[in-house]
Amino acid sequence: MRRRTSAVIAVCGAAVLLAGLLVVRRSGPGTAPDVPAEPVVRVRVGIGDRDAERGWLLMASEQVARRTPPGDVVDCRALHAWALREGALPVGVAAHTITFSADRDTAIESTYVRIVPDPTPYPADGGAPVVRLRCLPRAGAAPAFPDPADVDFRVVDGSRPVTFGERRQVAPGADAAFDVLVDLTGTTGPFAYRVEVGVGEGGGFHILPVNDGDDVFFATEDGGGMGYWPATTTWTMGPTRARTHCPAVSDPDPGRSVDCVN
Repeated sequence: MRRRTSAVIAVCGAAVLLAGLLVVRRSGPGTAPDVPAEPVVRVRVGIGDRDAERGWLLMASEQVARRTPPGDVVDCRALHAWALREGALPVGVAAHTITFSADRDTAIESTYVRIVPDPTPYPADGGAPVVRLRCLPRAGAAPAFPDPADVDFRVVDGSRPVTFGERRQVAPGADAAFDVLVDLTGTTGPFAYRVEVGVGEGGGFHILPVNDGDDVFFATEDGGGMGYWPATTTWTMGPTRARTHCPAVSDPDPGRSVDCVN
């Protein structure tokens, strides 16, 4: 009886020891507890469409100005997006929309922005942006142009950064966006520039890659001046969509009419 009891105790003790060894082997003596990964924040920057439904002015190549937008482009906001995709360029004072997204909840405590001139040459196959491309929601409408007093950046002052202190909450499916106004005048065009964006988050600061590294933008000058009217293509979106093209005119006389075609 004593031998049987001793054997049972020995088997139980071996089982307990084996279980302890398995626990040690699985966890390891120096294994740290799982630490949640830091949120991954991404930033996109694009030409904004602030008040685009009220009309706008871009510069485009002759090829782009001659193109007809798809039939589902029925208002100035949609035409603005289409024209930019086709290669039209912003002029004057243009809104730029900065949009943050993240793979988990996080708070952006501040945002650093700087506009930097860039040496990238304008692509030759894009065609010279020599045509004013306009959109009017209806005949006789007056487009809403940004107030120069509201400008945040001037491309000719690219060394002046601005830090925006507004706190922005970002989460999956809940992006945070805001506009900055950039004065693109003062430089002959077309020309290139970049938008640098950094964030204060979790007590630290870091610069984010804009548009996943595709961060070069192009803009140009209006092209008009004393004694010259650029060619102008105007889309009037209501009551029906109509296109009018007026050729360029040099040294126009006061009161002179220009022969435009539909």
